[in-house]
This record gives sequence, structure tokens and C-alpha cells, in this order.
Amino acid sequence: MGTADLHIHSIYSLDATTTVRAILKQAADVGLNVIAVTDHDEIRGSFEAQQLAPQYGIEAIPGAEISTKDGHLVALFIKTLPPSGLSISDTLIRIGKQGGIAIAPHPFNNLPNSLSMEAVLGALANPRAKGPLKGIETHNMGTQNFDRVAQKLSVFLPFAKIASSDAHIYWAIGAGRTEFPGTTAQDLRTALEKNTTVPVPYEGESSARAVLSWMRRIAMRKFGYASDTTSASTPINTQQISDSMIRKIQKKQAND
Repeated sequence: MGTADLHIHSIYSLDATTTVRAILKQAADVGLNVIAVTDHDEIRGSFEAQQLAPQYGIEAIPGAEISTKDGHLVALFIKTLPPSGLSISDTLIRIGKQGGIAIAPHPFNNLPNSLSMEAVLGALANPRAKGPLKGIETHNMGTQNFDRVAQKLSVFLPFAKIASSDAHIYWAIGAGRTEFPGTTAQDLRTALEKNTTVPVPYEGESSARAVLSWMRRIAMRKFGYASDTTSASTPINTQQISDSMIRKIQKKQAND
């Protein structure tokens, strides 16, 4: 069985604190086979991960966390970024047209940006939209205190069950992972499509620790620092964000 974490944020997300290199290093260190960098309405981090992943002995899937009109949606195996602000059905149609699939992250919990049951059922009722929607997060480290409804309802829904970290800090990566038959990204896709994944939730009581750690690290990011590593063989530590990376991030902000 392989293991994957399909919901990770890099510094291409303005609320995250880890470089792509550090994500790959941590993912390799905790024994993941496949990851997806899924930044908020941003795909460049996942492309960077896909390019660098072989140096770390893992695979990275191109993806993003899309802000639909109805809530967030994780798109995987995509080539281009769907626009934000569309309905869940229109977003799923655009994901499907380019051969991608999607997962409903942290759903049914009344938290901001979470999909409602009505939105998901509406997508399932749309013949053009339902095909790409393959998975549902039944366990999310960041919302673990609110996941019980999704866990209960997932039994009645035709989706693969996913556990993810939703990591915005490096040490959370893999704290919530999904097992699947095989070890490759294609094996994972097959498991999602055949509903043969197994969620492996994080069992620790980490919410307070994660929030405090994130607050400290996001404050450091405002001063130009992030969790980074220089190679697959060097440890992760706090380093100054390079000028070139700052320009990349600022360029995206200017285009938004």
C-alpha cells in the first residue's frame, strides 16, 4: 500500500509558511509516496513540486484548492487553473474537460469555505459535473473537531474517502494521509476512481499546537522568512525567502 497527502499548502498560498522544497523534504521524511501541493487559487507551487519531486524520491500531482461560489474544491491532475468564483458544478465541468478529478475538502461542517451537502448533491445531480468528483475528505487535520458529519455521511455517498493534513506548516505534512493499492500517482488515481482508498487520520490532539505554530510562523513570514531546505539531504529550518520567490508571489498578487 502506498500513502498520499493530497491537501498541502506552500508559500504560494499567502496563509502558508513552507517552501515547495521543504514540503517535498518533509513528505519524503515521513514516508509518503505521493503528494499534492494545493495552494489557494494558485497552481505554480504544484508545478514546481512536480518538477522537483524526483529528487526526493516521491511523486507530486498538479493541483490547487479552488474557491468556488459554493465553497472550496480540491482539483487534482489538472493542467490549467480553473477560475475562482464559479459554481461547484461549473468548476467540476472545467476540471473534467482537462482530464482532472476533484475532492471535496473539509465538507458539511458549516465552517467558512466548506461545501454544503446541498452543493455536493446538486453537483451529483448534474450529469456533466458529477464525473470528476471522486473523493471526500472524511478527516482533515485542520478541521478534525468538525469532521464527524462528513464521516457519517460518507457511508452513503459514492466517493473515495480521504484523510489529509491541509498543512500550512511543514511539520503537519502527512498528519492525515490516505492509503491506496500501489505506490504511484497513477495507482492513486485508479484507487480514487474505484473507491478503494483508506483514510488514515491523525490521532493526536494537535489543533491548539498547530494554531500557535502557524501564528508564529506566519508572523515570521511577514518579515520574509519561511521553512525551507536547500536539498533533499539537508534539514528543514527557518530561512529568508529569496528575492526571486518574493517577486513571484508579488507578481501573482498583482495579477489577482
